[in-house]
Amino acid sequence: MPRVYLSGEWVRFQRLRGTHDIVGQDAAVFQGIESAAREVFPVFDFEEIRTPVMEERELFTRALGTETDVVQKEMYEFEDRSKTKIALRPEGTAGIVRAYLENNFDKTRGLCKFYYLGPMFRSERPQAGRLRQFHQIGVEQLGAQSPFADAETLQSLTVFLNRAGVSDFTVKLNNLGTFEERQTFKEKLKKYLEPNRAQLCEDCRRRLEKNALRVLDCKIASCRKLIGSSPSILDDLTPESREHFTQVGRLLKRLGIAYQEDPRMVRGLDYYTKTVFEVSHPKLGAQDALAAGGRYDHLIEQFGGPAVGAVGFAVGVERLAMCLTFGEEEKLVPSASVFIATLGEKALEKGFELLSDLRKNAVRAAMDFEAKSLKSQMRSADKAHASFVVILGEDELERGKAVLKDMRNGSQEETPFGEVIRVLKEKVSSHA
Repeated sequence: MPRVYLSGEWVRFQRLRGTHDIVGQDAAVFQGIESAAREVFPVFDFEEIRTPVMEERELFTRALGTETDVVQKEMYEFEDRSKTKIALRPEGTAGIVRAYLENNFDKTRGLCKFYYLGPMFRSERPQAGRLRQFHQIGVEQLGAQSPFADAETLQSLTVFLNRAGVSDFTVKLNNLGTFEERQTFKEKLKKYLEPNRAQLCEDCRRRLEKNALRVLDCKIASCRKLIGSSPSILDDLTPESREHFTQVGRLLKRLGIAYQEDPRMVRGLDYYTKTVFEVSHPKLGAQDALAAGGRYDHLIEQFGGPAVGAVGFAVGVERLAMCLTFGEEEKLVPSASVFIATLGEKALEKGFELLSDLRKNAVRAAMDFEAKSLKSQMRSADKAHASFVVILGEDELERGKAVLKDMRNGSQEETPFGEVIRVLKEKVSSHA
């Protein structure tokens, strides 16, 4: 751990609580997950978007709702030198809606389909799969009213999860209705919960006054027991909302996507309307949500845009990684690569030239410039998981040939310098 002398004492720097360093096997897992996203979502006609990690605080308070836990307890906020109130983004949707309107995509494109990858920030109690800096992958369809868009969005999520290597997940589906329908249900729910106020946790007693719907999202056992017998919002849907919900379910069945209706599932943000969904996984324990999303038909309008619908979801990358299974023999290692081991100054320069040529030809290659003996360089090759080692010494320079060693079976062969690149490209390709 690094130490510096500061204000009269030695100080050790370490990462902040709730953050983590992503390296080695963890980085390989992240790369695999992100590669799956970049492979799957463009097939569904989503294009990548990258928004800033900082936005004006009001963007999130207006989008997420001032009574949400995210706004009240979890946002990282500060004032910059111009006294602008800024927040690190706690989620991706609000910034994408801002970008959609600021870039006039509502006028020039109409329907926009985006996917994103990147860090989010929430000041919550760190625990397994829940960090203060965490990463999400998500998609957003802006300008989409149809239940077909809901089904397509959910299908892209399930295809992505399968491609990333996740199985045994459960899709849960609900419909929160319009804001008006939800208000009617809130009053009914409050009337049901009020006589049982004493059994609610402290947070839920507060939620009961501000927004009774929030109680349905509580994970505490005493609250969950009450919620299990609470009214269903599906009973308060208008025929239009009910038909939307029915058609989404019908389309998912046509796509072969199994799901469970969960009439007491809500999302923790105020902007959701009609369709909401959650994907859970048994490996995540009591708080088993792996991904979640839904429809937010009025958010664009709230920011001064047109009255158009939208639907999307977000996946927690750290939580997704917890759902993957790797045996010792399955651990991710770098793809087939080459290590160059040299003996002598002239061989080192020739090896460095070969290293450059291999990289120009898109072959992963490495050297240990500090190692003096062949034995220590071979140890470095092992640590680098090299598939092949090129050995160069004075004898090899005189003969104009390099020794190529296959680290997987121990075999060796001599190859003329002019053929080394071609031969190694073929060998690496055949081992990929």
